[in-house]
Amino acid sequence: MARIEYADPEDLPPEKRPLLDTLSEDDDHDGRDDVDDHDGERSHSLEGGTLNVYRTMGRNVALLEAFREYGTSVWADGGLSPHQRETVILATAVHAGTEYEWQQHVRVALDEGMSTEHIVAISNGETDRLAPEYAVLVEYAEAFVNGTVDDATHESLADYYDEETILGIGMLTGCYLGLARLLQALSVDLEAEFVGWDLADL
Repeated sequence: MARIEYADPEDLPPEKRPLLDTLSEDDDHDGRDDVDDHDGERSHSLEGGTLNVYRTMGRNVALLEAFREYGTSVWADGGLSPHQRETVILATAVHAGTEYEWQQHVRVALDEGMSTEHIVAISNGETDRLAPEYAVLVEYAEAFVNGTVDDATHESLADYYDEETILGIGMLTGCYLGLARLLQALSVDLEAEFVGWDLADL
């Protein structure tokens, strides 16, 4: 049960109510890459719409608006493809242990055409099942969450990504780690039954 009351959309000025809706539905889904693609068709029943995470932040509209602006930037300007971005976010969710963030970004990843096999490999830490440029993202996110990024971890990432993109990866991971801890601290509810870390209930 949530520890603070969710904002009711009716309590927000009409021009602010879209802030309560999922960011991902504003994404044009360009930049899909070499992971499985579903030709734009939904292959799951997870929905976006008005989200409890934003309804929670909606108790302070100024903070919600600032967070959405920052989230849009780390989402779009970090130099990652959609599949790379979602790999980072999903790995962050797994290692931070937040079901809410995992569930929402399983939805986003599937909408972007990512395969369930790729997603489950992230959850299980089976980086040998991922292409190297994705495996290093998962390993980096794990170290980032655990506070153990060392020279070797950084250098492994730098084998595949330039410095500008490494900064984007770090800021993306930091944003979603901070959000994970907020979700946990405020016990924000899932909008639907949890799909499971292994997607058994997808």
